[in-house]
Parts: sequence; C-alpha cells; structure tokens
Amino acid sequence: MPTSSFPRVHLGRFELVHRLEVGGMAEIFLALERGLHDFERVVVIKRALPHLAQKADFREMFLQEARWVARLNHPNIVQIYELGEADGSAFIAMEHVIGVSFRDLVRTAVDQEKSIPLGVAIGLVAQACAGAHAAHELTDPQGKLLGLVHRDISPHNLMVTGGGHVKLLDFGIAKATEHGADTTRTGALKGKVHYMAPEQVLMEKLDRRCDVFALGIVAWELLTLRRLFKRENELATMQAITAGEAQRPDRFREGIPPAISKVVMKALSVPRTERFATADELRRALEAAADDVGIRHGADEVAAYVRGLMDDLLKSNEAAVKEAVERVKREGYSHEEPVRTKRITQTLPSVSPPSLRPASVPAVAPAAPKRQLWKMAAMVAIFAVSVGASAGFVVFRHPVLEGPALRVGWPPIVDQQVLSADIEPMRLHLERRTGRPVSFVFTSSYHDLADQLLDGGVEFAAMPPALFVRTEKREPRIRPVALKMVGGSSGSDGVLVAADSSGITTIADLKGKSLCVPDAESTTGMLFPQIAARKAGLDWSKDITVVLSGNHLQVLRDVLEGRCQAGATYSAALLSAVTQGVDATGLRQVALTGHAPQDSIVAGPQVTAAEAAALLKGLLDYRPPADQPRGSMERITGFVAARTEDYASLRELVELQDSKR
Repeated sequence: MPTSSFPRVHLGRFELVHRLEVGGMAEIFLALERGLHDFERVVVIKRALPHLAQKADFREMFLQEARWVARLNHPNIVQIYELGEADGSAFIAMEHVIGVSFRDLVRTAVDQEKSIPLGVAIGLVAQACAGAHAAHELTDPQGKLLGLVHRDISPHNLMVTGGGHVKLLDFGIAKATEHGADTTRTGALKGKVHYMAPEQVLMEKLDRRCDVFALGIVAWELLTLRRLFKRENELATMQAITAGEAQRPDRFREGIPPAISKVVMKALSVPRTERFATADELRRALEAAADDVGIRHGADEVAAYVRGLMDDLLKSNEAAVKEAVERVKREGYSHEEPVRTKRITQTLPSVSPPSLRPASVPAVAPAAPKRQLWKMAAMVAIFAVSVGASAGFVVFRHPVLEGPALRVGWPPIVDQQVLSADIEPMRLHLERRTGRPVSFVFTSSYHDLADQLLDGGVEFAAMPPALFVRTEKREPRIRPVALKMVGGSSGSDGVLVAADSSGITTIADLKGKSLCVPDAESTTGMLFPQIAARKAGLDWSKDITVVLSGNHLQVLRDVLEGRCQAGATYSAALLSAVTQGVDATGLRQVALTGHAPQDSIVAGPQVTAAEAAALLKGLLDYRPPADQPRGSMERITGFVAARTEDYASLRELVELQDSKR
C-alpha cells in the first residue's frame, strides 16, 4: 500500500476529499462515500464550524435545514443522503451535482454573444418552479403544511446538468412560516438583494410568493441576458424593487411572444396578491404560453443547449473532481490545495435606472413611499452583516477566487480548439496557485495579441520571441516573466519543410516557389525564413510567393494539400502534427532556419510587480498532468524565469531585418 502524505479524515462512512468553501458558520467539503462490494459515490458534506457546533441555538438552526430538506424527494431539489454527527460536529451529506449554475450559463452566453433560446429559458424556469413548489408543499409528519419558503432563489442557487435537469440548492436560510420555526433574528435581512421580493426588502411577513417573485427575476434575466434590478448600490436596488421598476422583457429582446412577457410580469407584480399564488401556477402559465406558439421547452432542448454551450466547462470541472478523488485515495486528505473548478467572470449588462429610462417606458407600480426609503436605508448595513453571518451556503458553487481575473493572451500558433485543450490544465493550476480567476484569451493574430497587451485587453501574453522584441520597442515597460520549456529545452528551432514532389532540397530552391508561413510576426515561421533566404541569395519580396496560413498546424496542411510548395514552422509542430491527424510523412525537412528562445509569458505595462511575481511562482512549479493526451501540440513541460539577456542576439536579428524592409 502507498504511504499517505496526509492523514485520512472521515466523517462516519464519508472520507473527506477537499474543502470547497468555508463561511461564517459552516464549511463545505467534497467527500467520497464507500460501501460494500466496491461501492463508491462522490458527495458533498456541509459541516458546522467547530467553534459553533457546541452552541445549542446554532446547532438546532443547522440541523433544522437538514430535517426539512431531507424529507424533500423531488428531481429538481438536491437530495440529502444523511444527517450525521462526528467529533461533536453535525454534518449533512448530500448529492453532488455535476452541472453549471444558471449564473455561469448566462455569463457564458453573454461572453459568446449568444442568446438563450426561448424554449431553453422556459424549460429551465419551469423545472426551477417545480422544485420550489415541492418545497412549498412540504408538510410535517402530522401532515400540516410547513409553509417552507426558500428566500434565496437566484441564478447562483440553481444548477443544470448536462442532461438538462435543474436542481434547486441551498436551503440554508429557508423559513417555515407556518410552523413556528422562524430562526431569523429580528432585524436580519437574508438573501441576495438583487433577487428579493418587495416584502422581503421591507422585512414584512413572507410566504411562498416571495419565491415566485425571485423566479420571475430569474426568468426575466434568462430571456434578456440582462440584470433586472442591479443598480449602483444596494439601497438603489431596494428602491428599484419596491418601486416596481421592471420593464417587459420583450423590450430588450425581439421575438418574445407577448403572452410570455405577460406571465413574467405577473410574477414580478409588486403587490403579492397580483402575483401567481404558487410556483406551480407560474410553471403552468409559462409552459402554456410556450405551447400556444409552438415553443419546445423540454429537458431534451435544455440538455442540447447546455452541452453545446458549456461542454468544456462541464468536462473540466468533472476532471478536477476526479483528480481530487484519485489524489486523496493515494495521499490522504489535505485542504492546502482546494479543488479549483472553472469560473465564469463575464459581466452582464444591467437595466438603466429610472433617470436614464426612456420616458415611454412606464414603471409597473408607483414609487415606494418616503417612509419606506428611510427603512431601506437603515437595512443596507444590516444586509451586509447578515448575509455574511447566514447559515446558508450555495452547496455546489464553484470555489470563489478573489480579485479580478488575470487574463493571458495566446496567439494563433495552432488551431484554437487544440491549443485550448492543451493549456487548460495550466489555467486550472494557475488559479490554484495564485488564488485569482485566470482566463485565457485567444487572439486572431500575433499583431492583435500585441495590441491587446498594450491597451490592457490582457494583462499577460504568451509571445513568440520576435513579437516580444518588436512589441518591446513600442512599449519598453513590458517585461518577460517566464520562458516555456518544451522537452526540457527553453529554445526552439525553425524548420523549413517541403512536399516530397516539390523538388525543393535546399533553401536556394525556394526561388520562384510558394512558401506558407503562419503569421507575419512569427519568429520561426517568418523572421528566420527571411534571414535564411537572404543568406541564400534570394530576394524575399521578389523570388518567393508568401502565403499566410494562420497557424503552424495549418502551414503543414497547406503544404500537404498543395496550396504551397514549402512551409516554415517550428520543430515541435512538425513532431506533433500526426497527433492532430496531419500525416507529415509526405513532407521533407529542407533546413533548420534558426534557433530562438521558446515563447515567453510577458507582463503588460500595467501589471504590478506582485502580480507578475505571483504568476511566475505558479508557472515555475507547473508540470503537465501525467495523463495529458499524446495529442498535445504545445508539448509544454514546464517554465523557467525569463531574462532580458535571453533576447540579446534576437534583438540584433530583428533590428537588422527590420532595417532591410
């Protein structure tokens, strides 16, 4: 048996894998349940924090959530497996949902400039309504209605799986309004303010219709891909909610049938008596409006859209969980490196506040009386404190990464989908090591990459060496951070290849021939061939027909398909081509055109020394996963710190070449 690096930590029959999240009152773990006959299941554990577990009032509040939700048995509500106790701390073991939140779904759609089909939006909300209604209908053992209200329905607490099934999460601040089980302290405002009902904002007595209002907001935002009540601060948001500043969704998106807009607006009525009485009524009204105009809204339609939009995210997050489980089997439990699943950071547009709204767009209800505004102002501070102290957590929310995203730009060295798959493990590693969200931006050209680095579109860029030298001349404040290592080497060779049938055996044979190159700013694909051609006595602009292929992999395809008679690339691309379905056996290597540093990760002019140091630290200890596919084109094996002297000879070559242009 292998020796564990860390002790095994068990809660009953559950072995902890990683701590996903910790808040003011509880912590969330990924765990592995094991049973007879090799039974294994990944679950999520919610455990009371040790210093609170011994307090009787908190203990009862924590256990009450489990007692309620454990009795809910509905496909659209997260399933509770066990309520247990270990080492004096109560815990809840619950279903691990492999999916994405509505929040991430919407932000990805915005990022990719795609709309959510009407049927998909309606299907998502209909399932959410079904889950909420099941919770609202929960009774005690004597059959008496509990009057359970979730109070925190939002895109954060709704998840959808790749199979198109919606799960309602996080009953941590739910309230049984008819059972004398109100655990809310007087003066505590709980929930996410942007998804509160007017009566919730005003701290009035609640019933299930406050969840109907929240579901109406979710529906509105899925249809429009905008934030309905987001304003410049929480007080302004509360005013917008109580004043009824909700506009019809069809004003923000063409093609929404009036009947569907009417249903959503009824759910958003400020007087609760004018809303749907139940979430089930809202579900049936939405589905009927869709059916009347022939909009399909089933789970199949939802699944097809979710997989098409979020498949990469689903797979990467599932892989991260699998990796964590396998690691704990080998090494035991450690919370030092939490599982970091991909997080979407795209910002959604919000609706204009009343002062900026067109005069022709009326509010749906009169403004709140001034006495209510004073009350709301007093609540803002209470809200900030109470949310942080709440017992409620988003059970399956992706781990929170602090600060704005560190964006790293990548040039089109190979096909984008190939490059993205190659470097995704690196992105996840950098998030773990820096504690910041990290996003990779794939640019349309080398020149576009340089422009984005200089104008702040990205903070860092993976730059070919000649591009770095030329960009450094434009802006001396940029600096190399780390050099890629490929096969243990921090250098790269330029290679000239030709089709076997071309008759090209030397560089001089390029005269009168066509040559495919990846990009005008490529080092191995453009700078080195130009210098080699000049040394062979050729006039680059007159003797050779240059064809831009777009990336190194396409260079090889173009030569094989006869678009060019020769091509310029780098050695690793030639070695890896066969893994991407490019059979390079039909090519001959004509010459090595030069040797240069590998591409470097370059910091932009606005990057702080601390940010550059943090990224460098993460890059230096990066190692590709042991099970990285053989199809890797980048073949990155690690990084070393970059030095300005690494580019000394290349600067001379670039200066000489540019002077002859």
